[in-house]
Amino acid sequence: MAPSTTTTELITETRAEFKGSEPKKLPTYEEIRKAIPAHCFEKSIPTSVYYLIQDYVIIAGLYYIVPYVEYYAGWPGLLLWYWFMGMFMSSLFCVGHDAGHGTFSEYKWVNDIFGHLAHAPIMAPFWPWQKSHRLHHTYTSHLEKDKGHPWVTEEDHMSRGWFVQNFAKFPLSGLFRWNPIYTFVGLPDGSHFWPFSKLFTNNTERIQCAVSASLCAICAYAAFVLCDYSVYNFIKYYYVPLLFQGLWMVMITYLQHQDEEIEVYEEGTWNFVMGQSQTIDRTYGFGMDKMLHHITDGHVAHHFFFTKIPHYHLPEATVAIQKVLAPYKNIYKKRSCYDFLLEFLRLNIKLEYLLGKGTGLLMYGVSSKYQNLRKSKAA
Repeated sequence: MAPSTTTTELITETRAEFKGSEPKKLPTYEEIRKAIPAHCFEKSIPTSVYYLIQDYVIIAGLYYIVPYVEYYAGWPGLLLWYWFMGMFMSSLFCVGHDAGHGTFSEYKWVNDIFGHLAHAPIMAPFWPWQKSHRLHHTYTSHLEKDKGHPWVTEEDHMSRGWFVQNFAKFPLSGLFRWNPIYTFVGLPDGSHFWPFSKLFTNNTERIQCAVSASLCAICAYAAFVLCDYSVYNFIKYYYVPLLFQGLWMVMITYLQHQDEEIEVYEEGTWNFVMGQSQTIDRTYGFGMDKMLHHITDGHVAHHFFFTKIPHYHLPEATVAIQKVLAPYKNIYKKRSCYDFLLEFLRLNIKLEYLLGKGTGLLMYGVSSKYQNLRKSKAA
């Protein structure tokens, strides 16, 4: 189904308005970089290892207390335990995330070792994820080239069946959208576990996939042994926590890049600063931003300098970036998100598809810019 003429005209008008004022609206990458204190670009192996150990200790502590949680609080207590286990497994993922970007240390071999140590136990093949995630950062908010974020156009949405159109609206879908759907099955970028999936283009990448996937399998087997070879215990104490970790990953990632006012660009319109400016800082509060290594409230700074700034410098870099972007209207996006779970569910229901494919600029029909244009055209 093609977009209506009115929709195309409205988006084209918005694009013309946007491009006409582009030099005034966007700072350059260098202007942003120069505002960041030099020490924010320094990477420390001891500091990075400290956070890795911290997350492992917390996860071990959660496993230590789970018998008491079950004994005194039953299934409600276990569900709460799953929730916190998912969060802290995501914290561990964020340390490996630094390694994948090269911000864990200055040495690639160190990053590779510690990246696998952080990701293999939580069933995230490090090297394959590193590739797909690098493409996401390189082409953030690019309609075709952004990986890990399947931008859905009106045409895509209308060509799908009812179940696929509405799957993300089901609250429990978040438990399955990371693993198995994204990493194992490979929708939409290709399986991160299968060396011959479409994600990989050469033998080196296929060998790396086999190594990373094998390390995940070894960790899964070790968990099975620790569960006394019980399939029930393996699912209950290992796989279900991984599903909750996947929920946290999907939720965090979605909220970093989705909002009513988000814009997505096509080839010829997109540029690096424009794409990164569509990232959103969200404050979860209650100490969670710190425990999640500021992947939530420091994500704009991370996106602009994803290979340069480790997570423990993101708060300071964020303050500096805010000062640079302040004179530019609506460029820096920050939201208080204490109700992050409800916001995740709300946006999944509200944001169905993007309008404007073929115009260079896409947006949601609920965006204020699109609605204002509709009103002005109707008047």
